[in-house]
Amino acid sequence: MGWGLASALGAGAAAAPAGLRPVVVTAQATGHLKLLPLVLAARLGYFADEGLAVTLQDVAASRHTLPELADWPAQVFAGTFERTLYLNAQGRMHQAFALLSRSPQVVLAVSARHQQPETGVSDLVGARVGVAASGSLGHRIAQLVLMRAGLRPHDVHFIEFAQAQDAQDALERGEVEALSYTDPLITRLEQRGTIRVVSDTRTLRDSDLVFGGPVACTCLSAPLHWVEREPELVQGLTNAVVRALKWLHTAAPIDLLRHLPEGWMDGDRGLFLAAFARSRETLAVDGLFAEQAPRNVLRALDRLRLPVALGQQNLDLAWTNRYAQRAKVQFRV
Repeated sequence: MGWGLASALGAGAAAAPAGLRPVVVTAQATGHLKLLPLVLAARLGYFADEGLAVTLQDVAASRHTLPELADWPAQVFAGTFERTLYLNAQGRMHQAFALLSRSPQVVLAVSARHQQPETGVSDLVGARVGVAASGSLGHRIAQLVLMRAGLRPHDVHFIEFAQAQDAQDALERGEVEALSYTDPLITRLEQRGTIRVVSDTRTLRDSDLVFGGPVACTCLSAPLHWVEREPELVQGLTNAVVRALKWLHTAAPIDLLRHLPEGWMDGDRGLFLAAFARSRETLAVDGLFAEQAPRNVLRALDRLRLPVALGQQNLDLAWTNRYAQRAKVQFRV
């Protein structure tokens, strides 16, 4: 259950057309809607306009945690900004250079069938909460939401469901009282009346509440030495993504259906469009990072006490707006 890059663009690296420079972008497939600007930049021909033949390759779906994602080999990576901070804390300097989404798009929801209508986050003491994996994005967001409500992460029992269908089945059978997951599962359960949302970072409002302000989420990043050595290539990737973001913020639903294949939508156009409508405002506007966004992510990770010294790094090296700013001016975003 989900949308994947391979179904949208074809798997594997093909020979680059004459005159185009081949580039492989490894994409973290968790929360596929956050990757929509990247997919559309390819589908709309914006990468080709920059002289680039971009191949998108999925990270294995079983890779959920920050250590697993950090160890995944990639020159250019499309995924969480947290990964960049994690790598830099280990002295493996990476830099994010184009923002795709401004929220994690994770939802914490309780069972509408097995919980009282007034159940809130503070009522989840002792509850079983389904997540994709321990240490996954859904797990981390759930912990932050619990702490904001005055609870401790170990006040609930996290249950791992690597497959969204297994998480859905467990919720419907009453084996878990809540889920912290992403779309398309959450929108599907909403439509069925199976869940009641208690924290929804598919909205900027709830995301700001969880993190204490704006955050950097899905982005393009690469090793710092590579970014400095390949400024024209980085600018080309950024230009294409910023153009796609501009297109997305004015596109009608019919435009999306026209440019995305059925495989991307998993055969359910209605579900895809409903999920997109819920998350649309959280997509980046122009590829730029808000000034406080990187630090808000760092503070949130520090609260989770990960086994790395995240605070002992030069945060200014972890991100840059210089490429997105040029693209914003060029394309009048």
